[in-house]
Amino acid sequence: MRFTPELPFDGGRLKPLDAEDTSALFALYQQPELPGQKPLQDESQIGRMIDLSVQMAATQRGIMWAIESDGEICGILSGFDWQASQLRIMLRADGLPSLSDEHRAAAIRAAVDFLAEKYHLRNFGYQWVAGQNESIPALLQGLGFERSAVLRDAWRCADRDFADIHQYHFISATEKPKPKKLGDDDNPGQNLDRDSHHGGTH
Repeated sequence: MRFTPELPFDGGRLKPLDAEDTSALFALYQQPELPGQKPLQDESQIGRMIDLSVQMAATQRGIMWAIESDGEICGILSGFDWQASQLRIMLRADGLPSLSDEHRAAAIRAAVDFLAEKYHLRNFGYQWVAGQNESIPALLQGLGFERSAVLRDAWRCADRDFADIHQYHFISATEKPKPKKLGDDDNPGQNLDRDSHHGGTH
């Protein structure tokens, strides 16, 4: 059973991590976006990451998509620290220089819409590390995210170098669907006491 669906967005799609994309994903992690993050040295790490992405989605602990644009994988969108009982998740998009702001934003919006509808998540966080692409904060604000905190020197870049983490949150206003009671619909198959022709009872 697949727990991570493919999601189209304007200009590309989000797709589950797949073994056939191992080389492309490995190439992505040769150009890490996060300050201080070292390139992967072993392609087998991608296989373990793919397996972990399936396990995380199945148990609602996290979710990962490859971001594809023009038929090429140019990023990964991750959801982690998934707190199902608190309807909360943290997001991060790691991209190659070829990942445009427009496609990054569209990918984040597609993921937020899916998680809000499918799992009724309401609190979406995003952490921007000082030193990443400077356009990301404005991109997040354009999606409705607001900066809620700055974690000083919370990101380790090297043995003696640290960077601030800026934490953004988007609170969805979409209401969780309310379960219906027997008799809420006019379908007589759902209410055996309702007359299908006159709306009365027997």
